Amino acid sequence: MRYNGIVVVNAKNANFNAGFDGLPRRLPDGTIYATDKALKYCIREYFANDGKDKVFVRREQDFYGDEGEKKQRYLTLKENYLKKTGREELPDEETILKDLLSFIDVRLFGVVFAVDSNISITGPCQISYGVNRYDKSNIYSSSILSPYRNPNEKSKESQQTTIGEQARADDVYYVYDVVLDLNAANKQGIEITEGDIEKLKDALKYAVNEVNSTSMFGVETASFVWFKNEKNLVFNNLNYLVEVKNENGKTVVDYSKVMETIRNGVKVEENYENKVENIGI
Repeated sequence: MRYNGIVVVNAKNANFNAGFDGLPRRLPDGTIYATDKALKYCIREYFANDGKDKVFVRREQDFYGDEGEKKQRYLTLKENYLKKTGREELPDEETILKDLLSFIDVRLFGVVFAVDSNISITGPCQISYGVNRYDKSNIYSSSILSPYRNPNEKSKESQQTTIGEQARADDVYYVYDVVLDLNAANKQGIEITEGDIEKLKDALKYAVNEVNSTSMFGVETASFVWFKNEKNLVFNNLNYLVEVKNENGKTVVDYSKVMETIRNGVKVEENYENKVENIGI
């Protein structure tokens, strides 16, 4: 059994996934895009904040050093494993594998555990890059003033507060492809329950809405469609078939070309829309 999904993430005056230049990421042809990691980050945060499931891959800090001189630093992979499993040392590989699969994000997305040995789990849930399918998007930047002065005493502006830049996109619709392959899970001995599937679907709908940061303010899931693929057909790049357009002042997400491609053997199980209208389904 396979499931296919399409998620449309809208970012209004926001920066959902910046490159190292601080600007929203762009393909060589200028198309705005976001990586799968940007969406997975939101999903993991959603699971962690819910508190009902353990999340393994999550950036966390801890204190180290002597009393009175403690500093914060990020955990290593080994430290992360020991802390989250409550173990004092690494057990055998079979036990490590069992421990890792107790985390919902590992069951879904997999993990590479390269500590002393190399345990690799290929996640049955794969997510594509999200590509912008709205042709009226623009990127802009604004100068911002810091309340702190330049610490470089030799600088001409050493007595002045510093000026920085922040970048945003005015209106972007990132369209993601999602595949959940239960056959691949079974081959690896990964048990994906109905509960896991429902939690994944909820996260795809609501996770980006709940990440609270300056650059993420204005980001939310606008559209989500979930397909049951009983014939295990393989579909790639469905996100490029989705059209997002403005009709009479309303944003429309058109799935007509998607449905033409997948109609045989694929059933629409869920159709979610938020501030948009899904058509063609």
